[in-house]
Amino acid sequence: MNEIIARIMTKKPGVGEMDISAAEEKLGAAFPVQFHQLYKLVNNAEIGEWLLFPIKDRKNVKKTWDDIVRQNIEARKEGLAEGWVVVGEDGTGDKLCLKTSNGLMEQEIYIWYHEDGVAEQIAPSLKELIILLTED
Repeated sequence: MNEIIARIMTKKPGVGEMDISAAEEKLGAAFPVQFHQLYKLVNNAEIGEWLLFPIKDRKNVKKTWDDIVRQNIEARKEGLAEGWVVVGEDGTGDKLCLKTSNGLMEQEIYIWYHEDGVAEQIAPSLKELIILLTED
C-alpha cells in the first residue's frame, strides 16, 4: 500500500484502530483491508477528483466532524439503498460506494449516481482505483 500512497495528493495523518473500529461499528460493516490500511496512513485522502470521507479522529474532532458516518446518514436521505456504504465524493453529488454483505464491505468500488440512483462498478479494489485515477 505504501507505493500507492505516493499517488495520493493529500497527506493528512491517518487514524488509529479505535477510530476505525468506531466508524465500522456505526456503519454496520468492516472496511476492506486496503481501506483499513489507507485510513491508518492517510485520513480524508484526495484521489484525482475524488475525496474520501474522513473517519472521525478523536484527536482532531473539529477537522473530521463531516465524517464518513455523517455522510452515510445524508446519503440515505438522498436515496442510497441499504447494503451500500458511501466512502467518497467528487463534488457533483455522485459518490464512491462499497457494497456490504454479512457485516463486511466488499472491495469492489462503485460510483453511485445521485440523480438516478444507479451504481456502476469502476474498480475491483482501492489500489486499482488509485492507479486508474492517478495515471497520466
